[in-house]
Amino acid sequence: MTQLLVPGLTCADVLPAPRAGVLADGRDFYRAVYDAASRAERSILMTGWQFTSSVHLLYGEDAQGAAHPTRLVDFLRDLCERNPALEIHILAWDASAVFTFEREPLQRFFFQIRGHRRVHYRMDNAHPFGASHHQKFVVIDRSIAFVGGMDLTNSRWDDRAHEAEQPLRRWGRRSYAPYHDVQAYVTGEAVDVLRGWFADRWRLATGHELPAMDPPRREVPIRPSFEVTAPGVGLTRTLPRVKRPPTACIQEIYELHLRAIAAAETCIYIENQYFSCDELEDAFVRRMEAGGPPLDIVLVLPEKSAGWKERISIGAYQQRILARLGEVAARTGHRLGVYYSAARGPRGDVPVFIHAKLLAVDDRFLLVSSANLNNRSMGFDTELGLAWEAPEPTASLRHARVDLLAEHCGLAPAHARELLGEPAGLVTRLDELAREGQHRLRIHRRNVDEQLGPILSRLLPTETPFDPDDTESMEKMLPEPGAWLDQLIRAPIMMISHALRRLRQPRKLLPAG
Repeated sequence: MTQLLVPGLTCADVLPAPRAGVLADGRDFYRAVYDAASRAERSILMTGWQFTSSVHLLYGEDAQGAAHPTRLVDFLRDLCERNPALEIHILAWDASAVFTFEREPLQRFFFQIRGHRRVHYRMDNAHPFGASHHQKFVVIDRSIAFVGGMDLTNSRWDDRAHEAEQPLRRWGRRSYAPYHDVQAYVTGEAVDVLRGWFADRWRLATGHELPAMDPPRREVPIRPSFEVTAPGVGLTRTLPRVKRPPTACIQEIYELHLRAIAAAETCIYIENQYFSCDELEDAFVRRMEAGGPPLDIVLVLPEKSAGWKERISIGAYQQRILARLGEVAARTGHRLGVYYSAARGPRGDVPVFIHAKLLAVDDRFLLVSSANLNNRSMGFDTELGLAWEAPEPTASLRHARVDLLAEHCGLAPAHARELLGEPAGLVTRLDELAREGQHRLRIHRRNVDEQLGPILSRLLPTETPFDPDDTESMEKMLPEPGAWLDQLIRAPIMMISHALRRLRQPRKLLPAG
């Protein structure tokens, strides 16, 4: 079988991992961060696309009897107050004005004013103009690291039941839809590599060196969704080309996807928020047209685009891609299944929003990353992933695929193993399950309702300017004519409004239970 993790091409390195696995959904991930950080002795490093100072890490029964505050900024302050040797460094993307309404205003101010002098919060804009810092990882001492697509921010927490009505799934006065995401965890030498990469990023973003320290490597107990074992783990990245300092583009995640798709023999399983990368579309077409035994390709996506902005920038392109893949699969004898998951509510189906970025191949390979299947993630934004590979299919990697599919289908573990364990013919069985209508899985409409009509379709460019293939195309487009005016007017209004709301509301922690 083709080796997928190739240092210098599809990953930076392959390392032994004494302990590694997956944390599915916000409850398991947030709780693991809380448990691991509570045991930090010298260092906590966090970097991400977004942080919210007031997000809680524990909810409901998990918060009962908690030894520390559950609100993120209060939790970090409490850790520093109890441990005078602890230093916490947080690096957050310095966001575009496009996301003014989607982020906590004055987040740096809140982390500083309500945090601690040893909670060092900085913003990262060390990337090409128009790009974003999209890597999301947390490192506790030299003990454990969390890598994947999840941010410590609002409206992300959910448990694996993804119920239509979940009282704890609220932000402020508003409830939000069921939300699925995936994060990996790893121990051993990979933690040291990630610490080094965080230090490099800190230097690039702030101009300062991360203070030298010698944190311990200890066993940290967490409650994983499931463990994954393999001969080694690969750390894989996207880093865009930058001019200052001159740095070449790293496209390990892109190369890994191309290699994994080309090498697939029986089954490709994907969970992702988007699919708008035309080069990955071409990779699927090449693989299907290469012949061989029928390949089962399973895509789990959000039921539809989140709004008009995403419909224009992603949805219309995704519709074209899924239509082409469906046509090629039908012509070549391969099986393509595109699905979403939904909870049954008193007023009908409530779709589960899919934010995960996961790729599994032949039950011998699994990748959990921050990378969407779009052009940005393959070469323009910063991304990071962790991958497991075995030379042959393994029970551990098969269990990972089946466990996640069981969640989307709403199946009991034993039933899922019986129905979904064998990868050959998987799409046929999933289609039958979805058509029964008695479970959570639904057949995706493949964004056909997001076609823009004959006029807009002609106006829409072949390649979306919001999802560039390269740095130059985005730099030609940005800054948008109204972007700086938007930042000067809307951002202050949002900040004042947010501050007034906070002053009117009594300060209290989320009640336990």
